[in-house]
Amino acid sequence: MSSKKNLLGSISSVMLIMVLARLMSLLSTQFYMAHFGAGDVYMNIYSYVISVPNIIFTCIGTALSTVVIPIYMGHTANGNHTEAKHFADNIITISMALTAVLVVIGIALSPILPKFTDFAKTPETYSYATKALMIVMPVMFFYGLNYIFQGMLQAMGSYNLPAFVSVPSSTIVILYVVFLADKFGITGLLVATVIGLSLQALILIPPLLKNGYRYRPSFELKHPDIVSALKLTGPVLFGVSAYQLNMLYNVTMIARFEGMVTLLTYVQNIVLYLVLAIIYSITAVIYPRLTESASKNDMAQYKTDLGGILGAVCTLLIPMTFGFIAVREPLLRVIAQYGNITDSDISKAALLLAAYAVGVVGIGLKEILDRAFYALQDTKTSAIVGFVIMAVNVIFSLILMQFIGAYGIPLAYSISSLTGSAVLLYLLRRKIGAFAKGVGTTALKSLFAAAAMFAVVTLLNGTLSSIGTNSVLWRILRLGIDCCSGVLVYLILAVLLRISQVTDTAKNVINKLLKRGA
Repeated sequence: MSSKKNLLGSISSVMLIMVLARLMSLLSTQFYMAHFGAGDVYMNIYSYVISVPNIIFTCIGTALSTVVIPIYMGHTANGNHTEAKHFADNIITISMALTAVLVVIGIALSPILPKFTDFAKTPETYSYATKALMIVMPVMFFYGLNYIFQGMLQAMGSYNLPAFVSVPSSTIVILYVVFLADKFGITGLLVATVIGLSLQALILIPPLLKNGYRYRPSFELKHPDIVSALKLTGPVLFGVSAYQLNMLYNVTMIARFEGMVTLLTYVQNIVLYLVLAIIYSITAVIYPRLTESASKNDMAQYKTDLGGILGAVCTLLIPMTFGFIAVREPLLRVIAQYGNITDSDISKAALLLAAYAVGVVGIGLKEILDRAFYALQDTKTSAIVGFVIMAVNVIFSLILMQFIGAYGIPLAYSISSLTGSAVLLYLLRRKIGAFAKGVGTTALKSLFAAAAMFAVVTLLNGTLSSIGTNSVLWRILRLGIDCCSGVLVYLILAVLLRISQVTDTAKNVINKLLKRGA
């Protein structure tokens, strides 16, 4: 019981930090979008180019952090701290060499990538997009260090600071917009973004030093740990690259629609990245735990931990899906309708948000199930399913774009994510047998409660919208009424339906309040 409380406590702490960090990222996006306007062509070029190096390197970065944790943790668990340090030295040096090569390749590709977008229509926008890509490509060097440092700290049991890394970069962007944007424009914003992203790796150095780590260059490609890491990295890289190719495909396709790139990236910050912030806070804690259980062949504990997390995720993400769709326009009017943001921008963003919200559960479950397979040292299954997801995404986006234009891109992504998570659930059950007993029932109960919540909020929205005022205070009040009503309806139905994840949490909160009152 104490172990479960510690697990949930660690997850709650990391989740809070990651959500706050994601909100800061959203705020920074809001600042520059309101200042420059969502429809500005150079603003859309900026949104496109900062996505590209992140998409390219996340493949390698995720693979690196995935293999660093089990190998590094395996040495420290057995008391082999010297071997753990030597492995870290090796992987850091090799990563720096690899990313230096990637930066050169990225710069070489910079004149080619914009040709697949709408920015190639004029010499001015094409030239600017090319130069902008060249400016941001070097940030991949720091991405590599960031992923490795995060993996090492998580293996050391330090979860909070890795969750915090994006806050300084968001702060730098906000400060730039407030004090320097009028003077240096979007080009200055690019430079400020590169500086901020570079800091994500640099701020992790002090906690590593505090934990006793000192880097010494080592480049031993034939070392057993490196050979083992490369064997594990291949399939992980293969699978994650499918996800990142999906994202690159999506941002390239949306760049064919005028003024949509910035809106898409903004909506991604609201839906995808907020959901992923929550899920990554969970996987940061549960992945080492699942790895430990699997390495000890304690499958009972593995299934218990995995089932508990899947049930909790369903009770959280299912109402989030319905909630996002129900309050999409009131939400965007509160957080986005400032400065140069128009009613048309809000309407477009609301449809993009609803399309992405459809896949929230699939996105969350896929990330957890990937880690469940990785903990079993099975990286091939997720890799294969990743390309199934990519194929579904491409096929559906090409079909849906014929009927609903740009909005078919996020909707196809949602469909592919739901498909992928269903396939992973089926394959994991075949691999380890029955697990997560009761999760299906929990999901159905949550679905019923969330649907009722959606109906109430939609009816309420219709009534409130007839009032007609557009003041900021009324927008905030309206969103607050919608959210509070929706949460209340969901909680009441969750208690009546005896959804244990909700009722147990409610009991814990009530008990704490009673103890404080006493």
